[in-house]
Amino acid sequence: MKRCSRLFLLLLMLVLLLVGCKLPTDTPDEISTTDVSSTTEPAVEGLAIVTDGGANYRIVRGEEASADFTDVAIRVRQMISNATDVMPEIATDWVKKGTDPDHESLEILVGPTIYFESSEALEGLGYGDYIITRIGNKIVINARCADAMNAAYTAFRNLIRDHLRDGDLILPTDLRITGTGNKRLNQLPYFDHGTLSTLYNAGGDTDLAIFTETTPDAYSAYLQKLASSGYTLYTENRITDNFFATYINDTYVIHAGYYAYEEAVRVTVEPRTALPPREGDNAYEKKTQPNVGQLGCEFPGIDGTNVSNGQSQILQLSDGSYIVIDGGCLRDIEAQMLYDYMFEYAPDPGNITIAAWIFTHGHSDHTGGYEAFTKRYASRVKLELLIGNFPDRAVLFDGEGPSGDRIPASTAAYPGSKWIQAHVGQVFHLRDAKVEILYTLESYAPRDLTYYNTSSMVFTVELAGQTFNFLGDASNDACKIVYEMYGTDLKADFIQPAHHGFSTGSTVHNGVTSVYTASAAPVVLWPAGERAYEITVVKRAYSAHLVNLESTKEIFVAGSRVIRLMLPYTVGTSGYESILKQQ
Repeated sequence: MKRCSRLFLLLLMLVLLLVGCKLPTDTPDEISTTDVSSTTEPAVEGLAIVTDGGANYRIVRGEEASADFTDVAIRVRQMISNATDVMPEIATDWVKKGTDPDHESLEILVGPTIYFESSEALEGLGYGDYIITRIGNKIVINARCADAMNAAYTAFRNLIRDHLRDGDLILPTDLRITGTGNKRLNQLPYFDHGTLSTLYNAGGDTDLAIFTETTPDAYSAYLQKLASSGYTLYTENRITDNFFATYINDTYVIHAGYYAYEEAVRVTVEPRTALPPREGDNAYEKKTQPNVGQLGCEFPGIDGTNVSNGQSQILQLSDGSYIVIDGGCLRDIEAQMLYDYMFEYAPDPGNITIAAWIFTHGHSDHTGGYEAFTKRYASRVKLELLIGNFPDRAVLFDGEGPSGDRIPASTAAYPGSKWIQAHVGQVFHLRDAKVEILYTLESYAPRDLTYYNTSSMVFTVELAGQTFNFLGDASNDACKIVYEMYGTDLKADFIQPAHHGFSTGSTVHNGVTSVYTASAAPVVLWPAGERAYEITVVKRAYSAHLVNLESTKEIFVAGSRVIRLMLPYTVGTSGYESILKQQ
């Protein structure tokens, strides 16, 4: 009996021992008596960008996106870091060829990317709008233009401010914020039959939209869309296979052009101000025979050497009014030369009228004369229109070159005058003269303006049955576009050589020489000093090409003199010394 009792006690002690021992496997070091469910962190409700000192989302920007958009991505990353003391990872949207983007990862997509979420977010928005939204596992911050992208950045900054709690950044799951960063671009109806290539600040208050992979039919359909959106056709024009039209409403002007050589449609939108005069808009009384003048540009400089550049040409219309081209350098002698010319030949010297002052570009040897003239003679003349196309300062390369934006503001010096930013394909009817714009920087955009002369406007003037091609300082790149657009339709009676015959901004010159050949102009108005022409200019291959063309019959080098040719002009009848080739 005692033996059984001892055995029972031993078994009982063994059971108690086993219960108190640790299990050999899959057993925690300590057994908690606390209910686990009472200590589990509650699930985060929202889009947890940063929590517990760590970033849950990374930022993705487009590998091929422009600086306007990649800069915002970098700023968004820094903004999150400043707010939370956590720096998120940043990467581009590059993936190996044949590989799809990862749509499951938590990412903030900033600007255009290869992810479908970036483009899907923009559907239904205007060209000047932005959006901040959630699509799947992506937070999308996107817009089509730089102004709207910057507005999106500001909106995202405000969003962070409103949802930052103790270093954690958690955004609402139903995130969707939209707004407008550019009201002008929102005036453009959606372009249905093409690809939006870029939105571009074209200077001043003008925006440019470029659509590629288009057709003439797509262009026509867009014009119909403009009309159905409340715009009225103001003018239309065709040059070779290129089509242009200007539409207006009470507030805005939209100018559209189909560029055949690149199968693109380029559309500008700007506030409605002055419009190009149409044929019949300005009645006039014939008082004189039309003529063209070229004013000298070669004068002693401060150091005693001759300054040999500058451009100043002047056309007199049948009513005695004038069209001035550029106006030369910022020198009183050139301003006086211009005023004296107009005074001498005006039907009424007490009522000198400049129908238009046209600027090719903003370099001081082209706009300086206008500034000097305005200081001395603004009160003595009537100026009706100032015409040009100057790039926005934001597109200037490393500050190279001026923007010319001081010119539009100068209308105050001439009561009643108006500034018009000209666009390709527009026609200005000024008395009996027809001015047609062939090229502006809008034709070159969105490529970087690394050489300021590429912004030089190219245009023609028809007067007295003869045609003038004015190239300003157009670069080879600009001239190449001009030739590709118009080809043999560039045929003219007069030509002004590009950049005085100096550098074309390129190691090749096929654009310049092609324009010279296609123009086949018998008369050359060369805005250069005689010394520069003889020693430097004519020795350059592209200048020699113009001189040696069979079509070139007579060359007038500006030098330090003034010439005046009556129109229509016959070669060899000027009475002035010129370089006259054998007929």
